[in-house]
Amino acid sequence: MVALSPTEDTAFHEDDVLEAEKLVNAMNDEALIGDVLSRKPRLDRNVDNAIIIDNIPVTEATKLPKLTSVLLKIFSKCGKVQSHQIPLDENNKTKGYMFLVYETAHQATNAISSYNGYKLDRNHCFAVNRLSDFQQCIDIPDEWEKPKPEPYKPQVCLKAWLQEPDCYDHFVVVGSRNRITSVRACAPNQSIKVTERENWTESNVKFSPKGSYLATAHKQGIAIWGGPDFTRVGRFLHPNVAYFQFSPCERYFVTYSKVPLSPEDPQNLIIWETRSLLNKRAFSLPILDYWPYFKWSHDGNYFATIGEDNLSIYTTPSMKLLGNRKITVQNIRNFSWCPSENWIAYWQSEKNNIPARVTIMGVPNCEPIAYKNLFNVNNIEIYWQNTGNFLAVKVDRSVKNKKESENVFEIFRLREKDVPVENFEIKSKVISMSWDPKGPRFAVLQGEPGRTDITFYKIAEKIIQLGKTLVNKKCSVIKWSPLGQYCVLAGLNNMSSESLEFWDIGSDTPTLLNNQTHSNVTHLFWDPTGRYVSSINTYSGASVDNGFIIWTFQGTKMFEERIDNFIQFQWRPRPPSLLEDEDIKQIRKNMKMYTRDFEMKDKLSQSKASKELVEKRKNMYEEFMAYRRRKQKDLEVLKLQYVELRNEPVEEDYIEETVEFFIKEEVEAANKE
Repeated sequence: MVALSPTEDTAFHEDDVLEAEKLVNAMNDEALIGDVLSRKPRLDRNVDNAIIIDNIPVTEATKLPKLTSVLLKIFSKCGKVQSHQIPLDENNKTKGYMFLVYETAHQATNAISSYNGYKLDRNHCFAVNRLSDFQQCIDIPDEWEKPKPEPYKPQVCLKAWLQEPDCYDHFVVVGSRNRITSVRACAPNQSIKVTERENWTESNVKFSPKGSYLATAHKQGIAIWGGPDFTRVGRFLHPNVAYFQFSPCERYFVTYSKVPLSPEDPQNLIIWETRSLLNKRAFSLPILDYWPYFKWSHDGNYFATIGEDNLSIYTTPSMKLLGNRKITVQNIRNFSWCPSENWIAYWQSEKNNIPARVTIMGVPNCEPIAYKNLFNVNNIEIYWQNTGNFLAVKVDRSVKNKKESENVFEIFRLREKDVPVENFEIKSKVISMSWDPKGPRFAVLQGEPGRTDITFYKIAEKIIQLGKTLVNKKCSVIKWSPLGQYCVLAGLNNMSSESLEFWDIGSDTPTLLNNQTHSNVTHLFWDPTGRYVSSINTYSGASVDNGFIIWTFQGTKMFEERIDNFIQFQWRPRPPSLLEDEDIKQIRKNMKMYTRDFEMKDKLSQSKASKELVEKRKNMYEEFMAYRRRKQKDLEVLKLQYVELRNEPVEEDYIEETVEFFIKEEVEAANKE
């Protein structure tokens, strides 16, 4: 052991204490107990996950467990609740608001969009806000500062295609090995390319109901395009979308994926706002094998779906249930919106000696407009006429001692007093029926596939048949023109049927306009103006002769195009006309005034010179005129230089010359005197 002197021992201890004091002063709480401080509650942690629910019932503390249970049952639909608190006042009563924290900020966003404005009862309407929004209100500066104006960004004109002087209808085709998506304009004898891109979509495309947007599907979500050059105007981030649709008003967009967003967030159907791209409402659904899940009203103000013994109608823009409740409808099987009014037609099946029923209900009052009880019903199909004047209900009714069921049609006259219902029976098997979109006519397709009969009917004081029944037709579908009167009979997906029959049903006797052929037709589409019909042969139907043919409404072939691996064709819809019925009648009355201009344009379009050649000649002419103008300017400069050199004006010498040439010879007999 080494002994130290007293002087050395004292010096050692003093230095040690000084170093220790310096070390303590240098260290902070983070270095000493960092693991403990990391678990300390902070205001900024999970602040985006927290929401405040105002206007909850004010109750005593004894009723607090029941109130908490009710509120958690409501808000847990949007996600897992991590914590919650309902403050009490000095009288041991609730203060009328509640704090609630979700696992993710996305769940909090869904809760705000779903339950802000939600009516718990007659006296309590929730006001739901994010906790961070209150902090923004607290941090408002005392002095107001004028915001800096942002530079103007011109918006894309979504209606530019309607301003084309030739009024060509657009359509989109998807095909070829590189999945080329091409938007074309339908000219009289050819299609004109508007835009074309490779790998523009990973599955299919869809125009919006008014033609403003084109939606393309991708693994990350859906992109929407618009404007003259089809620039991207937005995207909806929803991975692995299986189905999507626009609302009829184009204000909303619906996406559905069979895979939830995450295990913590099970929503897989989202309703977006098209312009703002905001998530307005989300739903958690099982895997669907049908689409659409929601059916929209004609104006986009309501959307609805059916569940087990209930009908759920939601309103926009709140995205809440109409009346904050589902409508109980026992044994409901299907429903359909009227194309022109906010009416719903639904049918209920028979059960326990209670007959089947078809009901037409008005929205939003949910009062029945008409109904009909039916017996021995196997199935019911609902067919609305586009103007909403009529509703046809096809009833498949079972008959004792017969293997096949009988078909009965119930026709509701919705514009007449007390909504009378007229029925008539068809003995043979009915495949389908279809309405004339504009008139009181409809067609019934009956028989067996490959050997069908078609009968046309008209609704007057009674239901009358138009002409004779067309028998033994290889027809599986009847496609009416959007303007009515004309229709096409075709056998789709039928290898043995190549016939396309064009009919005029405007008179009491149907008239065959033309009979054409197109093999392996899989789809048939009218353009929105009723001028053209496209017959499609996609790759899904057969691997040969894939492509499309464009016909006039009278059955005259305009042009044909072959496309390898052809998978999709769609016409671009047009928005409803702004003209009144009287204006349209006046235009038709004065149609002869415009005939000369139309005929002149038709002759120009039918000329042998193609549009590319005409454009080339036009460019050459413009280049020559530009060259001529440059040379004229050079000549003027040279004239000024000559005047300066000679100090006298330049006079141009003109030589007058008379040229005589023989035009004609006349011989006159001399008069004899």
